[in-house]
Amino acid sequence: MRTPLRRFLDVGAVVVVAVYLAPLYWIAMTSVKPTNVINAPKPQFAFDPTLEHYHTTFERFDFAQAILNSGIIVIVSTIITMFLALISAYALARMKMRGADGMSLLILSLRFMPGVVIALPYFLMAQWTGLTDSHLGMIIVYVAYGLPFAVWLLRGFLLDLPREVEEAARLDGLGWFSIIWRIMLPMATSGIAVTAVFTFVFAWNEFLFALYLTSYKAVTIPVQIAKMIDLYNVLWGPLSAAVVIQLVPMLIVVFLIQRHMIRGLALGAVK
Repeated sequence: MRTPLRRFLDVGAVVVVAVYLAPLYWIAMTSVKPTNVINAPKPQFAFDPTLEHYHTTFERFDFAQAILNSGIIVIVSTIITMFLALISAYALARMKMRGADGMSLLILSLRFMPGVVIALPYFLMAQWTGLTDSHLGMIIVYVAYGLPFAVWLLRGFLLDLPREVEEAARLDGLGWFSIIWRIMLPMATSGIAVTAVFTFVFAWNEFLFALYLTSYKAVTIPVQIAKMIDLYNVLWGPLSAAVVIQLVPMLIVVFLIQRHMIRGLALGAVK
């Protein structure tokens, strides 16, 4: 039998979830509303849904190319970031290094810098190397910006793994790379999943660097969405449709690895 306190907590949880989901619901509804309903003086909840805004998003704003650009840049940069972060985090967490804690904080401090501070240096370096408006240039920037946080987060997970298994593997003659691949990687799956999701989401939603470093060939989704707001008008329908499309890949990624994410977040909470 549920107590009054438990019922109150259940109602509170429903209210909190509703508050967080309300903007998503409103955006999704706006993406299928006719233009005259969107621009009506009062909100209307009864209307005939339409897909004209999704059609406009792909036809007028070439959103398919933006999706392809974001997919290539974010997926490749996430894979490279996770590979480098796993090796670096293993060295800081499992090898006997002097000042490992201080070095970890120093690495994390690189992420503390506001993006606007390093956007101009990134732009100048991209110009000198001819990597402006290119997938390779964006991948390098996203790896450089996402690596410090990934290393710091992964190190925290690796510190909690038992050392006995690693020592037994060393006695069996395994090298450090084999230990990472065969022993640490399976044991740290949950932590790697959490880190990968954070890295993916940060890169997928990143706007400032993409705005500075792309113009046409490598434009990502956030920059393409910004083009739907002009000087005198906001295209609410296509804008909402584009936001819904942007949310879909993140929801798919979280859904596919939610089991590992829950375990990883629980491990982090216990830690």
